[in-house]
Amino acid sequence: MVASQIAPEQGAVVVGVDTHKHVHHAAVLAVTGQLLADAAFPTSTAGYQALIVWAAGFGTVIRVGVELTGSYGAGLTRHLTAAGLAVVEVNTTDKATRARRGKDDRIDAIAAAQKVLASMATATPKDTTGPVESIRMLLLTRNSAIRDRTAAINQLRNLVITAPAALRARLETPRRAALLNAVEAHPVNRARLADPAEATVFALQQLVRRIRDLDTEIRDLDKAMTELVTDTAPTLLSQPQIGVQTAAQLLVTAAANIDRFGSEAQFAHLTGTAPIPVSSGKTTRMRLHRGGDRQANRAIHLIAIGRLKNHPPTKAYVAKKLAEGKSKKDAIRSLKRYIARGCYQALKTDLNPT
Repeated sequence: MVASQIAPEQGAVVVGVDTHKHVHHAAVLAVTGQLLADAAFPTSTAGYQALIVWAAGFGTVIRVGVELTGSYGAGLTRHLTAAGLAVVEVNTTDKATRARRGKDDRIDAIAAAQKVLASMATATPKDTTGPVESIRMLLLTRNSAIRDRTAAINQLRNLVITAPAALRARLETPRRAALLNAVEAHPVNRARLADPAEATVFALQQLVRRIRDLDTEIRDLDKAMTELVTDTAPTLLSQPQIGVQTAAQLLVTAAANIDRFGSEAQFAHLTGTAPIPVSSGKTTRMRLHRGGDRQANRAIHLIAIGRLKNHPPTKAYVAKKLAEGKSKKDAIRSLKRYIARGCYQALKTDLNPT
């Protein structure tokens, strides 16, 4: 349904889209900044196609700015890209602007189009049509299974601690495997669940069952991810101290269309490994950028720690930095920047073999 409309001027236009779960709101602007129309469309294949046809009626669409291309706008982004339209990712409006302009779907859609016109939105959305997207789905599910298993294990140990003394003495052990086996082997009388000891054993056995199921789920996901990551990123996996889970996270961060990064410095910035100055007065030093994808930053940190322990060239590099008068923190900062550079080159080789 069109909320407002001005007689269109034929020529180039840009489109801004405010995305939601069930309805997307789009606005069309001429390159002069004139609002031509805005309308709402359902989040379905038919709705996406209707949006394209509607926008083309006002002129040649040169660019579409879409909010939340990785969540609510993912389906629309894929459809627009498949239709040959240039799509850029638009950040949601900041609080100060919302306080000044107000907020509704129409205002947000117009703001998205204005950001495209002003070149404030230039980021290329991630390509979600290949194996990297499959890896993302598996990694997301695995991470949630790991969290759930950790929570179940912690709850299991806490219940043992608060169990009646005799039961605690029989079950408590620092080894997880021994604890699970002991709980499974302990008899329980369901007819006597009013007894706290019997209820505790019953509850513990349900937790053990949950942990076993999650162990199986994680093993299945690991097997599937190993196959996908090995096929997708062999060069990255060949780097020292980079395993399947770390490689999967870096693949998800980079996405299949790694050419959306203009340089390896941009990749370093996204992974939180780009050095920025923090000098003041007589102090001259650098620190790492604290923004970007924190999961990718964690992955690079784990690679750095692993190389510090097991990689002789890395040990020699850090020793050299320390001999030059650098602190260990500065040496590790330089090491992370070096790792980010190597990961970017490996990803370029794997994702763009031509």
